[in-house]
Amino acid sequence: MSVRLACCVAVFVLMALSNAVVPVLDIFAEDATFQGLIFSGYFFGAMLTVLPAGLASERYGRLRLMRIGIAGTCAAGLVIALLPSPAIVEIARVAEGVATGLFVSASLAFVNSRQDHGRLSGLYMASLNGGLLVGLLGAGALIQVSGLRTAGVIFFTVLAAASFALVRGRDAAPETETIDPVARLAPVLRRYRWLFYATVVIFGAGGAVTGLYPGFSSADPGLLSVQIALQNIATIIAILVVSHISADPVRTMRASAVVIAVAVAVSFFSPFGFAAIGAAAGAVQIAQLAFLARTGEPQGVVVGVFNTASYAGMAVLPVVAAVVAGLFGYAVAFGLVALFSVSVALTIGRCMPSRLPAAATTTE
Repeated sequence: MSVRLACCVAVFVLMALSNAVVPVLDIFAEDATFQGLIFSGYFFGAMLTVLPAGLASERYGRLRLMRIGIAGTCAAGLVIALLPSPAIVEIARVAEGVATGLFVSASLAFVNSRQDHGRLSGLYMASLNGGLLVGLLGAGALIQVSGLRTAGVIFFTVLAAASFALVRGRDAAPETETIDPVARLAPVLRRYRWLFYATVVIFGAGGAVTGLYPGFSSADPGLLSVQIALQNIATIIAILVVSHISADPVRTMRASAVVIAVAVAVSFFSPFGFAAIGAAAGAVQIAQLAFLARTGEPQGVVVGVFNTASYAGMAVLPVVAAVVAGLFGYAVAFGLVALFSVSVALTIGRCMPSRLPAAATTTE
């Protein structure tokens, strides 16, 4: 099995494991606050790791970091399944996020530096989003079948361990031996700051609306979960479609940001706006990766910043929207998220350099 396919299989399983705890948060902690800490601990750990992991992958090898990430995630999954006390699970979730961050940055840098990065990044991101969806739904199904509340965590931990064997081969020499990846960090942040701002907003917008909806809507929880799942399904479909189209990345991001702004407004009246949010977000993800692949920068650096911005968006914007909803009402909160999306459409063109180098042509 090629490393390309191994990346997609492993990220699918790791994302499924990360979401397998969601249906059973109540068995790890009775207090709602502690449940929230357990849930968010994973994202906190990943946010801390993805940037240094991207930089390290340029120096120490991407396959090596991918293996370390898988091994660490498996260890955390075993701890969660076997020692389900609140404090231990919280620590294990942070450790899981740290390990997954190592894998995601290293594997996405590998994917985005290939000659076939357009289609491969589409398959990778579809696998990532599919794993999140399957982890959530699969864990619930496994609980129903087995009667064991941690069945989903155990099952996906075993699959994650199996995926370790798929990451074979040896790391090639660094693509940019004469370039210090740490030294490139500040110029990358300065030159492409509006691209990373767009990442924060686009990733955060979907999370913000999803977080607002349970308190805002009076829909049945079962129906609401199906409606919200439309966002994930639409994201996967859009990723697969857009990754096969040679569209200008900046124009795609600008148009998608406008669609998200309209869809957020629609979501205030109907949950079917989730599908449009998901589809536009999927298009933006592929457009951003295509842009980064053509910058000529070390992919570990730009992908590390991209991942950090995406996790920051999911962590920050939902909190901001929730606070605004509490102070000024849901209409203002939905409107604020829509305005953030419009701001992406207005600013994304500023990150466009005068000329982008050709895409990377590594064929490992």
